Amino acid sequence: MNNYFMKKYLLLLLFIPLMSFGQEITYDELMTINSEDTFMKVVIENGYEFYDEDEQYVRYGVDITRDKKEGDTSFKWAIYEKEFGIYLFQYVKNSIWVGKEYNDRVRDIKSNCEYFEISDKYATYNCTDSLFDGTIGFMTSEGSGFIQMIPNIDSLIEKD
Repeated sequence: MNNYFMKKYLLLLLFIPLMSFGQEITYDELMTINSEDTFMKVVIENGYEFYDEDEQYVRYGVDITRDKKEGDTSFKWAIYEKEFGIYLFQYVKNSIWVGKEYNDRVRDIKSNCEYFEISDKYATYNCTDSLFDGTIGFMTSEGSGFIQMIPNIDSLIEKD
């Protein structure tokens, strides 16, 4: 194989792992999640795979490794709480690409939304273009970044 083709081949091999991470969930997609259906649409269209479901939660992950002894792992989790319509995305920041995705979404939230308050260790922002009734918050803990929809308390009281 000549030098030109070898370089092209090596370049191709370098980019294959990047493409296997799937798409990033965009700020605009986060703003559309206002039901279990829209949550599932966003995660499925972005390469998340179904993990499990019970009466309270539905869970998806990316590149899930199932291990009964050590516990199941993924570098990105997405969880939807059914009763109150709360969603949460966890970005395990042991990968530069996952950390970048989390940082990009935080930057999007900070530039498109107005700071609201600190709520349960989350910096929360009010986004006028969101379709959900509440705020969106972010925080980091134990090597992961979290982005969560935090519902408006008044709308939760109205549901009861």
